[in-house]
Amino acid sequence: MKRPHRAIGASHSKALLHMTKALLLTAAVFFALPAIAAEVNVPAAAGGADVTVYNNDLAMVRERRSFRLPATSAQLAFTGVSGRLQPETAFLDVTKGDPVKVIDQSFSFGLITPAALLAQSVGQEVSVITTNPATGKETTVRAKVLSAVDGPVLDIGGKIHTSVPGRIVYDSLPPGLRPTPTLLMNVTGGANKDADAEFSYLTGGLSWHADYVVQYDADAARMDLTAWATITNTTGVEFKDARLKLVAGDVNRAAPPPRPMRMMEAKTMAANAPAMADNVTEQSLDAHHLYTIGKAVTLANQESKQLSLFSGQGIAARRELVVRNEQPYIYSNAVHGQIPEIRADAEMVFKNDTAAKLGLPLPAGTVRVYGMDEQGAPRFMGESAIAHTAVGSEVRVKLGRDFDVPVIREQTTFVRASDTITVSAWKITVKNAKSKPVKVRLIEPMPESWEISRETLPHKSSNAGSVEWNLDVPAKGQAVLEYTVKSTF
Repeated sequence: MKRPHRAIGASHSKALLHMTKALLLTAAVFFALPAIAAEVNVPAAAGGADVTVYNNDLAMVRERRSFRLPATSAQLAFTGVSGRLQPETAFLDVTKGDPVKVIDQSFSFGLITPAALLAQSVGQEVSVITTNPATGKETTVRAKVLSAVDGPVLDIGGKIHTSVPGRIVYDSLPPGLRPTPTLLMNVTGGANKDADAEFSYLTGGLSWHADYVVQYDADAARMDLTAWATITNTTGVEFKDARLKLVAGDVNRAAPPPRPMRMMEAKTMAANAPAMADNVTEQSLDAHHLYTIGKAVTLANQESKQLSLFSGQGIAARRELVVRNEQPYIYSNAVHGQIPEIRADAEMVFKNDTAAKLGLPLPAGTVRVYGMDEQGAPRFMGESAIAHTAVGSEVRVKLGRDFDVPVIREQTTFVRASDTITVSAWKITVKNAKSKPVKVRLIEPMPESWEISRETLPHKSSNAGSVEWNLDVPAKGQAVLEYTVKSTF
C-alpha cells in the first residue's frame, strides 16, 4: 500500500532552517580557530657566547641565533640557556631579515627527571615491568599513580603499593617537561624567511671574585703580587668557548634590567698599569672596571675556574702592629678589675699607586700572604678580604694576632662628675717578647665629646671618634701609656 505524501509543515521548515544555520555557524567557528603555533628550535650558533660576569651573582649572556618561521606565527624555543635565566630580561634583536614581534614568552625550567615524571603522572596509568631473576622473563602490568609525595604510591590490580616492584615505563612524556631549560617566545613575522638575531639575557649562577697571591719579604719591605679571577658557574649549562668579560664593581640591582650594553663604548684607561696577563685588557666602564679575556674560555657547569689577571713585582709593603680598642662605651662606666689581655694585630700595608710599583684598580677579593721562614721554606702568613680598591688608596691586609705582643689595659681612676660627664684614667701596657724592637699603633676610640687632660706620650693624630699613639716597644721589654680623658655623653 502506497503511503500518502505528507507535506512539510511551516514549523518543520523553520526547525530545519535553524539547524542548518547552527551547523554552518559551528563550521565557521571551527575553521576560524587559530592553528596552534609551530615550535621552532633555535639553538645557539657555533663560536660561543659573549658572557659578561659581575661580582654579585649576575651575568649577561649574548648569543647569535638563527631561525626560520614556518608561518607568520610560531613559537621560538631557545634551548641551551641558563637554568637561572631571568626571563623578564630576555631581549631578541633581529640583525638580519624581517622584524619579529614578540607576543609573549615563558620560561620552561621543568626538567625531565624521575621525580618530575612521577609527579606529572599522578592520576594517570603507567606500566610496571618486572623481571623474573631465574628466567629473565619480563612481565608487564598496568598501574595507576596515586601519589608522588615522598615516593611513589601505586594502585596495581586494586592493591596499593608504596614502592615500585619493577621499573616504571611511561606511555608518553608529560607536557611541560623538557630535557633542558628552554625560553619560549610566541612571535609573529615573515613566513619562510631566514633571520639572524642576537639573543641576550641576564642570569644568576655566574659570579667572579679576585684572589691575590702575595709573596712577602718582610726584611726588604717588598712583595710580589699575582691577581687571579675566580669564576664560578652554577647555571646548569656549559658555556663553551665563551668570549668572557669580567666587571669589577657593585651594580645597582634595583634599577630596571639594562638593555644589552655596547662594550666598544667603554673608555680605555691610560696604559700605565704594570704587567697585565697575556690576552687580558682592562678598561674603565662608567662606575666600574671591565676586564676582557682575549681568548675563548669554556665555563663548565658546577666548576670554578681561575684566570690570571695581572701581576706586580717589587711592590713596596710594610708590616704594622696595630691595637684597636673597639669598645668606646668603656669611658661611661667604672671598670672593675683588669680588662682581658689582647694581642696586637699584624697587618701588611701597601699603597696602590705607581710609586709603589702597582697602580691598578683592585677588584674585591681575598689576599693570601706567604712568607719565608728562617730555613727559606714558604709559609702561609694569613689572609684577608679587601673591598674594591681604587688607584691611590691604601690597602691593609690583616694577617692575624701577633703572639709576642700582648696588650694590657687598666682603668686606674673613674669619677662621675655629673649625669653626662665622666673623668677616667687609663694605663695601657704593651709588651714585646721578640728579640728586636717593634713599633705599635695604638688606636683608642673616643665618645662624641672628649678632652685629654693628661698623657705620658703625646698623641700623633686624632679625629672626632678616635685618638692614636705610636709606641716604640724595646726588645724583650715593654712600653706604657697613661692618659686621662674627660668624656661628655
